[in-house]
Amino acid sequence: MWWSFISEIKIHLTLPLFAILFFQNKRTVISNERSKMKRMYLFLFLMSILFIFLNCSRSPSPRVVVMDFIEAVNKADTASIQKYVDWNRFTQEKLQDLTETERQKIIPQYKDQLESNFLGNGETRLDWQTKMIVVNDEKITGDSALVEVTFVDQKTGLTEYTNAKLYKKNKNWLIYYIKD
Repeated sequence: MWWSFISEIKIHLTLPLFAILFFQNKRTVISNERSKMKRMYLFLFLMSILFIFLNCSRSPSPRVVVMDFIEAVNKADTASIQKYVDWNRFTQEKLQDLTETERQKIIPQYKDQLESNFLGNGETRLDWQTKMIVVNDEKITGDSALVEVTFVDQKTGLTEYTNAKLYKKNKNWLIYYIKD
């Protein structure tokens, strides 16, 4: 009889002990699952921050810069035009066939004339408005790029091809030549 009492005590002591071990194990499993979830959320958060950082730090491609420039010329948006063009280098590129002394004499006037061609009632701007302009492929080589541009006269159908020349300065692409 006293054995039954002892076995009853064993059962009463064992059950709570078993319950404590079971729930503690359950807590460990739940804790491990929570820990895994926390690590997964942290990983996803860090990946999204990295993705945002990489995309925000990129400048538009040379092709996009040329398209934006052409749109700015069509709208006569002076601020945008200035943002996309290096006028000094553009002028040098246009006058490369002249000697250095001839170039130095003509550069200031030519630069002003070149800028005004793309603005307001400028010759280039008015000419581009009569044409369908297609910006094609880009070829990037290091910090320089060529973007193929096609001009199609809407009245005559005459098609002209040219390459816009760009270079990278402070992570931004700048145009230093395009047909005017």
